[in-house]
Amino acid sequence: MQNTVRALKSQVHRQSLYTLAKGVSSFHRVQASGGFKAAADWCAAALNARGVEARVLEYPARAGGFAGSYRLFQQWDCRAAWCRLAWPEKLDLADYGVEPVSIIQKSAPCDWRTQPLELVEMTEGCDPSAYEGWELAGRVLFTHQHINKFAWAVQQRGALGLVSDYLNDTPYVRCPEELFDTLNYTSFWWKHTPEEKRAFGFVVTPRVSQRLHAACQKARAEHEAGRAESPYPRLNAWVDSTLADGASHVVEAVLPGKERQAVLAVAHLCHPCASANDNASGVAGAIEALAAIRSAVERGLLPPPEKTIRLILVPEFTGTYNYLNDGRDRAQYLAGINLDMIGARQQGTTGPITLTGLPWACPSFVGDLATLLMQEVKGPAASRDDLLLAHVLTKQAPFGLGSDHFILSDPAVGVPCPMLGQWPDAFYHTSSDTLERLDLDVLRYSTLVAAGYLYTLASFTLQDAQLVWNHQRTRLMAEAERIRREGFDQGGDGRQTEQRLAALKTFYKGAAASVQRFAPGADPGPQLAWMDAALPGAFCPAPGGPVWRRRFADPIESLENLLLDQPQQLALARDYEAKHADEQDREMLEALCGYYIDGARTENEVIAWVLAEQGGQNSGLLREYMQLLAACGLLERAQE
Repeated sequence: MQNTVRALKSQVHRQSLYTLAKGVSSFHRVQASGGFKAAADWCAAALNARGVEARVLEYPARAGGFAGSYRLFQQWDCRAAWCRLAWPEKLDLADYGVEPVSIIQKSAPCDWRTQPLELVEMTEGCDPSAYEGWELAGRVLFTHQHINKFAWAVQQRGALGLVSDYLNDTPYVRCPEELFDTLNYTSFWWKHTPEEKRAFGFVVTPRVSQRLHAACQKARAEHEAGRAESPYPRLNAWVDSTLADGASHVVEAVLPGKERQAVLAVAHLCHPCASANDNASGVAGAIEALAAIRSAVERGLLPPPEKTIRLILVPEFTGTYNYLNDGRDRAQYLAGINLDMIGARQQGTTGPITLTGLPWACPSFVGDLATLLMQEVKGPAASRDDLLLAHVLTKQAPFGLGSDHFILSDPAVGVPCPMLGQWPDAFYHTSSDTLERLDLDVLRYSTLVAAGYLYTLASFTLQDAQLVWNHQRTRLMAEAERIRREGFDQGGDGRQTEQRLAALKTFYKGAAASVQRFAPGADPGPQLAWMDAALPGAFCPAPGGPVWRRRFADPIESLENLLLDQPQQLALARDYEAKHADEQDREMLEALCGYYIDGARTENEVIAWVLAEQGGQNSGLLREYMQLLAACGLLERAQE
């Protein structure tokens, strides 16, 4: 494994990573758009120029379409857009040509260049009842919360557009006062239903928001003094855009192995210009990883891989669902890795490079291999470059949602996929996520981990198996300590902690045995015996309730979107979501619940597994969620 890392270190270059990240970040890469297609073509060309065979796959982007359980959306293209305050003062609010993030992505076209619109500041929050008697029809709203909270104003009250100063406030990481000249990446996500009304919108910085708020107060004062007919500021706006059925794209690259079975790398190519760390860094690292492996093999530094290595550069979620549901044999993919935000300078609240592990429903040793390689890349320093790599901050984290690994790691998909990422990041999803924020040593470190992971899995040996098993013992005990600490902090009686430890051991035993999928001659017996001795006890949840079988082949990204064409089921889902809107960790609990429903576990066993993995006591939510899925026709009884 150290030989592999040494060989790859000589082939992963900082300047190449910079060139790739710079190129990717220059494109405005909104999902299903001409800008994304241009970026995809550029990435395919970059891969081919480095000797890695690549092509761009095309999929439909149309209203009402599906890829598995994922509802598709239309292609959006914007050519120009701007918004200017005309009265009581003149102020440029937004210009797409200067800063693409200043428009709310997927805005509908409009032309108010010569006829001004009135701007209403939404000073009473986002509850519709607070605006009874307010005339919103035909006006633009100045909003201070997430735009989704004002959908009612467009759909039911006739508002034409929005000007938003919302900036996602992340506790202890960022707040608007600290990002005074930063724009929040904001997008409409249209449902494409017959009755839906479209709107346009713009985004302003906290600094501009203050001036706009002052203009609203001045307009009101002018009106109250009898010097103006209206109490509202006036603005002009223009959006030259189209939203129609079109195409979405995925870049696919292949390093052929002796076997058809493959290891898969995924990075999302989407997000507005520049979105450098999120996720030009992941795309650059993925391209460089495959190019480095190819170069190392061509130069004789490494033997050719046994298994094929594939890479997909996708619009996040959309592309992975499309790729998995285009008729290909999912069984060919043995494991994956997701590269999402892997190269920002580690200062302030920008965090370590984080390895997000696997859900316990999808046991595999590949998470242990990834964390082992994170150590190996920091191995003995033989140069200044090695020393810089050793100083990169890193962290291991339990399974979490938020990117494409959540799709691949669903046991029904069967591609165990850890994620290499970076969290926290004070500038993610903002106009301040620029190329200058990247640290090429951090990005090179992440790229080496990814390249080492892909090549090692593609050429896995019995010696590698033993190294992973040794490392796995350390990981298991660290996870056991984490669970014991959580139990102590929660002040429980210890029984749930013991159950969680037993479930953890079951996961790790499955992970240890999974080595045989890559190294058939490996004997996990001694490893399994060690685990039984280290953590005595077995996880034996009491059965009970129906046994459910899923009727969906990949995880549900949005239950509401899935059910839009089924009014009765949609009403049930909305009632459930309204009831549990403030439930802690609800999305995670629901995702894990779906993972554990396998046609063999009873309802009680599914609940026990989810609570063992996630902690907590919320069995009622899980039972209600399964009943909801069944009522919506998404589950069927496997047996009485």
